Amino acid sequence: MKYNDKSDFYLLDKPKSWTSQDLCTKLKKNFYFKKVGHSGTLDPNATGLMLLATNGYTKLFDYINQNNKTYEATALLGYSSSTLDIDGDVRMIENINALSLETEINTYFQENLGEIQQTPPKYSAIKVDGKRLYKYARKNQKVDIPVRKVMIHDSKIIKISENRIVFNITVSKGTFIRSFVEDLGRYLNTSAILENLTRTKIGSLDLKHKNLIKNVQDLNYQSKISPLNWIEVLNMPSITLDIKFYDLIKNGNLISKEYFGENKETIITINNEIIAIYEPFKDNKYKPTKVII
Repeated sequence: MKYNDKSDFYLLDKPKSWTSQDLCTKLKKNFYFKKVGHSGTLDPNATGLMLLATNGYTKLFDYINQNNKTYEATALLGYSSSTLDIDGDVRMIENINALSLETEINTYFQENLGEIQQTPPKYSAIKVDGKRLYKYARKNQKVDIPVRKVMIHDSKIIKISENRIVFNITVSKGTFIRSFVEDLGRYLNTSAILENLTRTKIGSLDLKHKNLIKNVQDLNYQSKISPLNWIEVLNMPSITLDIKFYDLIKNGNLISKEYFGENKETIITINNEIIAIYEPFKDNKYKPTKVII
């Protein structure tokens, strides 16, 4: 089924071992989209929700309101890995009984709420001096990784057993659960790596969403997929204009303030499709900040 000219948002359940780019390629090739992008990387070992956009809507990732993400994760104590998860060269360091450290584990989770400092993993797509960290790591090149401020909105320990800790965690965009687990191990005077990770929520979108695309590996050109309503993704004022404005907006012209409501960046739709985002400008005008068409 061809969707090649449609700009939409899609919610997918990423299978284990797939890269985030694999999902984009699957959608693009099977449904003949001209362009497909994603709003946030999931490591190959991770599973769960991925938010993808097609064609013109790939220009809107900077405007999405689904910045907070929730995960279910499993930390494995007493092990180390070059990648901080089981995808790397895993080594057992010592035998740890997590139950004997229950008090310390609870304290770590309590103390690491709100804004914290975090160092991204060396095997990640973060750029330093214009080069992604994993490229330095693959060549054993030393690089100073800048510490970043991230937000831990909520966390809850689900189960502690043997050398494993299963927990839920809601974090801001750009937070690495691998680093959170590594710091947990350091706090417990041992080492720890991420064994399992599932993204269960992106903002208000969850694994129970009616339009969630499951069994991605089985998709083919005959499959039917349902997009999200853009209102679920973009929390911004919007107005609907007549088709007569199409060429004016396409050429990047100013529009009179009289057509707008709130004095802020506003989505413009024509025939139920987003075609541009405009912002207040001088002389009672609005100017385009992003043109989709």
